[in-house]
Formats: sequence, structure tokens, C-alpha cells
Amino acid sequence: MFGYITPLIPELKVRDKELYQSYYCGLCRALGKYGLGSKLSLTYDATFAAILLSAVTDSEPEFTPHACVIHPGRGKTPMVKHDGIMDFCAAVCVLLARYKLLDDAQDGRPVRKAALPIIARGIKRAESKYPEVAKVLREGLDMFNGLETSKDCDPDDAPLLFGGILGNLLAAYPGLDSSSKPLIKELGSKLGGYVYIIDDWDDVVEDKKRGSYNIFTLSHFDNPRETCAALLDMYINSAVLAYDLMDIKVNKPLLDNIMYMGLGYRAAEVINKGRKQDKESSTEEVIK
Repeated sequence: MFGYITPLIPELKVRDKELYQSYYCGLCRALGKYGLGSKLSLTYDATFAAILLSAVTDSEPEFTPHACVIHPGRGKTPMVKHDGIMDFCAAVCVLLARYKLLDDAQDGRPVRKAALPIIARGIKRAESKYPEVAKVLREGLDMFNGLETSKDCDPDDAPLLFGGILGNLLAAYPGLDSSSKPLIKELGSKLGGYVYIIDDWDDVVEDKKRGSYNIFTLSHFDNPRETCAALLDMYINSAVLAYDLMDIKVNKPLLDNIMYMGLGYRAAEVINKGRKQDKESSTEEVIK
């Protein structure tokens, strides 16, 4: 469930594109504190969380030049310094990766579970440093597993539950003041619903083959593609409403791009993916 909350790069100014890359690189470096293997859990969605939390807490990013060993040709580029926000988002990355790997194994990809020892050190450290985050994930995903086991066909339950988990995760950042938490939780819950739905549509063909839980295979929609588009529009619009109520002073142009353009573009890209693959059967035929 990663990689869906991204900016629309062609519409970014050069400085905002570099700012996004600086957060991404900074988060990668922060993950190194949780063990080298933990860098594999780096996601665009967690990068967005770091940018958002910086904005909500009015934390101007500080930069440091950094040479990436994976991309040596770039030379030294700006990277957001390791701080409380980056460390928190890195810990969330690691803890989410654990449950993602376990979920993949349960969905018929047992090899994924073999990667757990690679991030075991990071998981232990993240749980120790942020027990509230670990608790939110443990309790929320236990409820989620119960829902999937029950094969409940209500298309609203799973996105709402996953959204609640993401909202609680963002609100668990220790640097948030109490007045900021309700809107952060609301925005996170709507983005979580968006991520869940778009991920289910993206994986619907493979989930159907494996018999995995997917709201588009368990629910009998007359037009699954239109239903998916309508649900995504609803969650995007609700997320934007919450975002518009926030007093954003830091990273605003970048966040505006993600919220007003990136979410919709990514949704359209995934929804229309099947239409561009003429050699493959249509998604609607596969899931009916």
C-alpha cells in the first residue's frame, strides 16, 4: 500500500522538486538509524508525512549536503537534516513494513516474510522508541485482520478502518500540539481510505487469482471502475477539505501540488491502467 501520495512532478517548480527530493533523501538517511535493511521500507507516502508534519508544526527544514552511494553520479545534493520528524517517519516506515510483509505472506506471497529478519533490528528499535505508534498499528491491524478473515463485503469497512489507522499514526507524532491533532487525524483518515481503495484496484487482478481479500472482488458492483473512481473522488475531496482548514506556512507550494493535483493524477493513472493494456483482459471481466 505504498507510493500513491505523490506530487505531480511536471507541475512543480524546480525549487519544490528539489525540496521533495531533499525530504526523500533525508528520510532514507534517517532510516539508516534503524539498520541498513530498514532503508528498503522507504516510501513516497512517508515522505509526504514528513513534509506535512513539518508544515503543521511550522518547522522550517534545515539542509545538509549529502553524497548518495546509490546515485554517485549526482554528486553532493541537499538533504533535509535528521530531526524528530524524520526519525518519527522513519520509525513508522519500519513498523508498517513489518505488517506489509506479513500481509503479503498471508495473501499468498510467503517469500516476502523471509525479508523480516532484514529489518528486525529496526522494528525492535522503533517499537522501543515509539510505543504509542506500535500500539496503534498492533491494535488497528489486528482489527483489520479480523475484517479480512470475516470476508465482509461492505466496501466501506476496510477503507474506513485503514484510514483510521493512518490518521492515528500521524496524530501520534510527539511534536504535535493538541489543537493540531484533530485535523491531522481527519486528513490522515481520508488519505488512508484513498490509499486503501487505489491499492485494491491496482492489485485486483492478482488478488482475484490468489483469492485475497479485495473490496472489488468481494462486492458485486455493476461497474467496478466507475465505483472505484467515485470512491476515490470522495476521499480526495474530503482530504482536501481537511487540508484547506490547516494553517500551512511551511512547504505550502509542494503540499498544494500533492493535494490538489498529485492525488487526482495518481488515481486517474491507476484507474485507467487497464484500458491501456489491450493485450490483457479488462479488469471488469476479471473481477466479475
